Amino acid sequence: MGRRGENIRKREDGRWEARVIQGAPREGRTNYKYFYGKSYRDVKRKKTEYLLLLESEGAGSADMPSPGRMAGGIAEELRFRQVVEEWLASKQTIVKASTLACYTTMAEAYILPKLGDLTPAQIDASVLAGFLAEQKEHGRHKNGGMLSGKTLADLRMILMQILSFAKARGMIRAVPDCPSVNVRPAAPCVLTKREQELLEQAVLSEDNPFSLGILLSLYGGLRIGEVCALRWGDFDRGNGTVHISRTVSRIADLDASTPSRTKLVIDTPKTDCSIRTVPLPAPVFRYLMQRSQCGENYVVTGSAKYMEPRVCRERYKRLLRRAGVPGHTYHSLRHTFATRCVENGVDMKSLSEIMGHSDVKITMQRYIHPSMDAKREQIDKLPCFDVSGQNRGHQNTSDA
Repeated sequence: MGRRGENIRKREDGRWEARVIQGAPREGRTNYKYFYGKSYRDVKRKKTEYLLLLESEGAGSADMPSPGRMAGGIAEELRFRQVVEEWLASKQTIVKASTLACYTTMAEAYILPKLGDLTPAQIDASVLAGFLAEQKEHGRHKNGGMLSGKTLADLRMILMQILSFAKARGMIRAVPDCPSVNVRPAAPCVLTKREQELLEQAVLSEDNPFSLGILLSLYGGLRIGEVCALRWGDFDRGNGTVHISRTVSRIADLDASTPSRTKLVIDTPKTDCSIRTVPLPAPVFRYLMQRSQCGENYVVTGSAKYMEPRVCRERYKRLLRRAGVPGHTYHSLRHTFATRCVENGVDMKSLSEIMGHSDVKITMQRYIHPSMDAKREQIDKLPCFDVSGQNRGHQNTSDA
């Protein structure tokens, strides 16, 4: 599988060729349907239209083999990498570009190097368990260390989707069992109240368009991509709110006709829940409106050109160093906002909608843990017995 993993190639005669696996192999050979065109885009379009037709007709039921045809197993010629290629191709018009790029990157980085040369029938429960166990202990590419629980869970989810796709296409009889992955979310990194105060002082002293984005994350919980995509026209002066409907992200470039490996895209957020309207504290909103510009200008640049998240992170790091509070990621601003809301009694349902979470349980699991200051405040409310003799005035008179 090439870098873009679409089973599309340029032939020696100058034409482009795409192929799709047709049902189960027969007589030891994999069956393909071929598409030809003058350009990469042409054959990609033809292939995508064909896959969509299969989906609309019931996942290609006309090409699915009967149990009798499945006897004897899957031909050795068909490899799991071909199944992965077809699955990725089937997702092109179904999922967002950022999701497809993520699927492709995960498949190329983790799944294909270990499982790509196996036949689909060879991937059973024991192979899946061994694969996930190996990735958990040594899957990190940078140093060969442990893979995070989140990445491991994503790998399992992708594998299950691919295997379900293979079953629907008649490439395997059944989807094998796969061990579950327990993800223990790390405690969110939150600025202390003193660190937040220092950062706010630095933001107010700079008084430039970029600093406004910091305030929006710190008092509205906006993600970095949402801040970079925000325009002045997204604010509602009458209600003191800001509407979040776009995000900027850098994703893998899957277009084989371009030389670049990545590209910047502005798109809607990944989930519908992330499209939301966020109320801002009145002092913060007034401060922002005093610096508002043309509705088409981006907030953090003050111009018609948006800022790349990578640039935003670098500027944020420099601002942290000037404030004397280094070591916090940009996402810490979002965590800090949510934590301050919990500390001040904001109800979980409202906070969940402001954060753009799909379920209030997500909000509760991440932010229900109060800070040590809040814990101390609550503990000090408990009635306590007298150990120093200072509260003798409260003794029961019967003890005298």
